[in-house]
Amino acid sequence: MVSKIKTWIGVFLLLALASCGEYGKIYKSKDTNAKYKLANELYNKKDFSRAVPLYEQLRDAYRNNIDSLEDVYLRTAYSYFYMKDYEYASMFFKDFTDNFSRSPRMIECAYMALYCDVLFVGQPDLDQSRTADVIEALQTFINYYPDSEYVAKCNQHIDELRAKRHAKAYAQVMQYFEMDEFKAASAAAVIAIKSYPDIPQKESLEYIAYKAQFLYAMNSIESKRIERLEKAQSLLEDYFYVNQLSGEHAKDAKDTKEKIQKEITKLKSII
Repeated sequence: MVSKIKTWIGVFLLLALASCGEYGKIYKSKDTNAKYKLANELYNKKDFSRAVPLYEQLRDAYRNNIDSLEDVYLRTAYSYFYMKDYEYASMFFKDFTDNFSRSPRMIECAYMALYCDVLFVGQPDLDQSRTADVIEALQTFINYYPDSEYVAKCNQHIDELRAKRHAKAYAQVMQYFEMDEFKAASAAAVIAIKSYPDIPQKESLEYIAYKAQFLYAMNSIESKRIERLEKAQSLLEDYFYVNQLSGEHAKDAKDTKEKIQKEITKLKSII
């Protein structure tokens, strides 16, 4: 079970306990029925930040009352969810599935835990290191519960998360390229293509792979230029193999191939 709540909840408790209102009195009392009633009233009024501290107390009070404890866990999880604290909401939804595996709402909570993880992953410009784990967990859910009403949503989440990973990888390549970090741009483009063979920007990445390597080679000292041009030539052949002459950058690829051959010929004659 989740043992701690966030620091801001603790700060709120200090403020609540300092008050002389009904909330403070009930919070400090040992009347679990009053706490439960008030917590649910606050929950129904969408006053989740005040409901949570009461539910936190009730988790300990209801350790031997499974039905009430189940409800407390469920409402706590949804409270965090509605407050958009997806990290903590996920923790409580997962805790629910661990502690109430026979509950008719177990599958719902298993999905909600994953949905919170999806929301917590963030936008394409943020770190996507957790995305692969979330995608794998969503696929595992689909495999375990293929007839669940949540399967379609899980597939949608997977598509959205993959799109985020694609966007992140492509943005990184473009950043290197636009900063004239040609060696890094070419390497990152090759890695992105291998990592995400279904990436929508694949043709553009194949272009950057050879083009950035070509520019890197041309900016190198003569003693290293031939080797680096030959690598660019190899990447060009990969581009032509996949796109033939119909790719968006086919004309540039053809022109670059001629430049590479001309430069290699020139260098071999003087080195």
